[in-house]
Amino acid sequence: MIVERGTGGTSSVHGHSQLKFLRRWADETVYVKRLNVGRLSEERLGEAERELEVAEAFLTDGLLRNAAGKAFQAWKSLLSHLALRNLALLEERYRGYKRVGNAAVPLYEWIAATAPTSRLMEIAVLLEKVVPNAVELTALALQLHEYQYNGPDPEGVRSKVPDDETAARLIATFIARLKALLLSHKGAKGGGL
Repeated sequence: MIVERGTGGTSSVHGHSQLKFLRRWADETVYVKRLNVGRLSEERLGEAERELEVAEAFLTDGLLRNAAGKAFQAWKSLLSHLALRNLALLEERYRGYKRVGNAAVPLYEWIAATAPTSRLMEIAVLLEKVVPNAVELTALALQLHEYQYNGPDPEGVRSKVPDDETAARLIATFIARLKALLLSHKGAKGGGL
């Protein structure tokens, strides 16, 4: 349900009949716009599959930091897909709106669609009810993200990954876990995923 603030009503601006007047500031009008979460969800799922393929190719070619980055992006896309499929779990936590140009998008939809890195663990905790191991996979993804930017660190200060051999094993394990999750999703289309 779209919540209106201030005065307003339904309007059509630039062909967007889904917009509702939210608030007027000086010469500026802001409208609430709902995202097409079904389409975005499917796009994010496809993105996850493509990123995972690239991660595997990089891993095979020994480009470990690139593989780590693509594996991280694959999880971020998959988590976004899962969040978009389970918006009700995010709605309570992320109230309000995110300003995007002259529109305001419900914050929970924006968080689900973009899956900001700074919010991944929060999203995973909320989704853990319907996506077992979401927190564990997010923690591993964030470690791979850290490794991508900082490389291996035997002292564990800049990265928790001590060497490239460990990184290669972590990346391979992570890719296998994501592939299994994607496979289970395709087999159970319409479930929690």
